[in-house]
Amino acid sequence: MEKKNIEKVGIIARYDSQEIINEANRLIKYLEKKSLEITINREAASKIGIEGKDIPMMDDCDIVITIGGDGTILRTFHELPKQTPLIGINKGEVGFLTDLDTETYKEELNKILEGFQVEERTRLEVNIDGEKSEKEKKLPPATNEVVILTSEPAKMLKLRVLVDDKEVERFGADGIIIATPTGSTAYSMSAGGPIVDPRVEAFLLVPIAPYKLSARSIVVPSSSNIKIELIRKGKHAKVIVDGQRTSKVKEGDMIKFNKSENPARFVKVEGRDFYSKIKEKLM
Repeated sequence: MEKKNIEKVGIIARYDSQEIINEANRLIKYLEKKSLEITINREAASKIGIEGKDIPMMDDCDIVITIGGDGTILRTFHELPKQTPLIGINKGEVGFLTDLDTETYKEELNKILEGFQVEERTRLEVNIDGEKSEKEKKLPPATNEVVILTSEPAKMLKLRVLVDDKEVERFGADGIIIATPTGSTAYSMSAGGPIVDPRVEAFLLVPIAPYKLSARSIVVPSSSNIKIELIRKGKHAKVIVDGQRTSKVKEGDMIKFNKSENPARFVKVEGRDFYSKIKEKLM
């Protein structure tokens, strides 16, 4: 058990729902009774009528609590410059990454404030090597997945897949998903990829609607260097990181993936293991 003295808590809440804003206000009042310093994202704060901060300026918090769904957590990981431990209160649809609910979170937070464990999850580092550009474009690390998707619906891309500089496959498809084990229960699963325990050090390569019988999902070690090249003339695609950031690529561009040095850090909640979540949320 990590016995860390928690003095400052960040709250990042979706601000497009009055129900979530009300929940954020209740959470602030609960934490203030614990004599903790609290800061909240500026957009939600303005709805409550208090001062707030931009998310990148909240990196001095000991933990950050999100109120929303998985998208709120993924967006927070993208915007926080430090590896601050996160925990989520679910106000979304599935909430696979969130461990708390509005009915019981106070009881769980009481335990967390006394000491907590941090679970580190592998993330993907992503770089785009443009055919005509002089230097690579670095994208934010992915907690769930990176999707390479055709820019023209119903018109296939032609992709070349390399692992550790060895060609694995060439195929036509709508795209491909490169997922972490954390992301194996998200878009990757919907596209037919396997579910992988987040403790496994691996990445998943999952084709999206491939026009080739042999094009199947592949699981590779997280130490692998993965490259995806667009090889069909005149085709353009989008590279989408965790559903949050989008970049454009074209024929001849190489998208490179490897293990990020900065893992995603989650506050562990007692009794909330990976397999119980699968039974609760996916079955």
